[in-house]
Amino acid sequence: MNRWPLHKAYFWETAPFFRILLPFVAGIVIYDARWFTIPVIVVAAALISSFIVYALAAVVSQNTFVKIASAIGLNIFLFLSGISVSYYSDARSYKMWFGHRVNEPYACLARIATAPVEKEHVWKLRVQVVASGVDNKIATASGDAFLYVYKDRYPMLLHKGDSIWVPGKWQPIKNSGNPFEFDYATFCRRNGVFYQQFCSMNNIRLYATADPLAMPLADKCHDWCMQQLDRYMPGTKAKGLIQAMLLGDEVNLDEDLRQSYADTGIVHIIAISGGNVAIFFIVISFLLRWLRHKKYRWIRFAIALPLVWFYIVMAGAPPSAVRAAIMFTLLAFSVMLQKSNNSLNQLFATAFLLLFAQPAWLFSVGFQLSFVAVLSLILFYTPVYKWLSPVSKVAKCLWSTAAASIAAEVLVAPLVIYYFHTFPLLFLVANVAAYIFMTLALILGIVVIAVSFMSPVADCLGKCTECIVTAFDKIVSFLQHGNPESFHFLVLTGFELVVAFVAITCLSVFLIRKKKTALYAGLSACILLFSSFCIDEWQALHQQKLIVYNINKANYIEWINGKQFLVLKADTGITKKTDYAAKPAHIGFHAWHQGKAEKVDIVDVNGKNVLLLTDPVDTNLTFHADYLIINQNVLQSPAALKNVFSPSLIIVGNASPPNLLDRFITACTEAHIPVHATGRDGAFVLAH
Repeated sequence: MNRWPLHKAYFWETAPFFRILLPFVAGIVIYDARWFTIPVIVVAAALISSFIVYALAAVVSQNTFVKIASAIGLNIFLFLSGISVSYYSDARSYKMWFGHRVNEPYACLARIATAPVEKEHVWKLRVQVVASGVDNKIATASGDAFLYVYKDRYPMLLHKGDSIWVPGKWQPIKNSGNPFEFDYATFCRRNGVFYQQFCSMNNIRLYATADPLAMPLADKCHDWCMQQLDRYMPGTKAKGLIQAMLLGDEVNLDEDLRQSYADTGIVHIIAISGGNVAIFFIVISFLLRWLRHKKYRWIRFAIALPLVWFYIVMAGAPPSAVRAAIMFTLLAFSVMLQKSNNSLNQLFATAFLLLFAQPAWLFSVGFQLSFVAVLSLILFYTPVYKWLSPVSKVAKCLWSTAAASIAAEVLVAPLVIYYFHTFPLLFLVANVAAYIFMTLALILGIVVIAVSFMSPVADCLGKCTECIVTAFDKIVSFLQHGNPESFHFLVLTGFELVVAFVAITCLSVFLIRKKKTALYAGLSACILLFSSFCIDEWQALHQQKLIVYNINKANYIEWINGKQFLVLKADTGITKKTDYAAKPAHIGFHAWHQGKAEKVDIVDVNGKNVLLLTDPVDTNLTFHADYLIINQNVLQSPAALKNVFSPSLIIVGNASPPNLLDRFITACTEAHIPVHATGRDGAFVLAH
């Protein structure tokens, strides 16, 4: 008997939020890139018009033309909606934003938004400006900023929630200008922070202390839980890790520990995400285990739902945690309403809701990794799990964890390489161990807080948790050293990242759906990707670059020749400060092998003489130098240097005192000598 041909639905038909998400995301990207200068009123008019077109098309007879007009109207409406929500979430869109009058106020009233974070020489405070003073008048203001308070002999006496008067000497947040550095200015802009200020404690006046009774309930619970962990986990490393994993507070997190977790591919367990929500729900289900009948299953979700959201708010509501909470909410409602569960559509719906509330989260690495990891699990977990058929319950549990790790890594790996330039070779072993550790550590942390009123029991559990953290730290250290050194210097450009995802998508479609066209497209993408790698390698082998880095209070100069770098001059050696500035350049230029140290004062770059001046010179001598790099604290007269070297450009580092450097730059300007100051103009790169 013949059958009617059945149309197999595409994934965007079974997950309609995908089609809604694409134009909405495009609008956010366009706004962030500032690719338009259309007035707000025009955007609003176009937004309304596109919605009217879509609405009218929906009620008219559905012929081909009307369907096309309806689709176009809907996509334009969603695209402009992305632009609109980005505009209204931008602090600069408000008239009261203090940045509009940043040069006017002589003082600002600000509220400390987060607990002070201790740095090497300063305390870092994120503050919310609430008022500004101009000509003895107080005007309401808004906006966030960073306040850096210099350390002195007194401890930090300011706390979260305090209101303080600070000078109105705000400065725009700028990057150092070093090659391939992290774009800190853009990162801050997307988080609503545009200005910063450095000042001493003497320039700050306390206006009002934080009122503990006025604090939100979630903040009170957060602080109370932090205090219990402080009390029963005296070990700094274990305490900082559990506080970050359980409460989302990284104030005590050890940076070396974070780096070791990143190198082994398990840094995701530090952030609050779906794993935390799952464990939290398991604890609630255990307490409600007496509700065993299936028809009472919805009661567990109904009780857990508000508790999960309260926990997420208490932990600071990071993007990964909010994403997990929204997905749990959609799952809970589908269970309570007895509706089918479409994980893929729920994921896209969650992303849409998150970006509608906070568009800048689109550019958050945490949001991207969290979203892509869940997408990869949804798409690849079942095919990967079918590779093996374990018999025992223990083997099934371990293989389930391993399959989840492999499935998540399919789409996460390119992003990890793109952002962190590393790939953990032993990620499978590390993730299985991390899953077991995270489950034990989080449950113990919850129990420690729950039984804190019984000091002996809480103290014993706290010590057990510290022992588990110490043991796991040794495992992570072993796995970290098992990774080849070259795997810490991997590079993917933006173009190569897109091509890699195209290759993964096409090859996955071929392996799962057996479509030959997908195989050809995937192999073509692989050829294009490897060709790009070959071009990058050829360029790296033939490169020559001289770099004067912009490092605070230090001169640091490197010569990159091929795939090696040579340190020409360094005030501080390879310390954390210089490594932080130079390592991104080593990765970006594919030059992470250090050459043999040599004493070099003159370098030839493309026929141009570059002289590194380390000592005062005799003004009676003459020697031509096209570029003069001053690597000394005592700056000579620019006029004298001009007579001796006749340079076309003088480059000066940051080793000199600021007042002396300012006078030198002014003197160069008066003598009509071009000058490049790394502290003002960023790093200097001379390439061949």
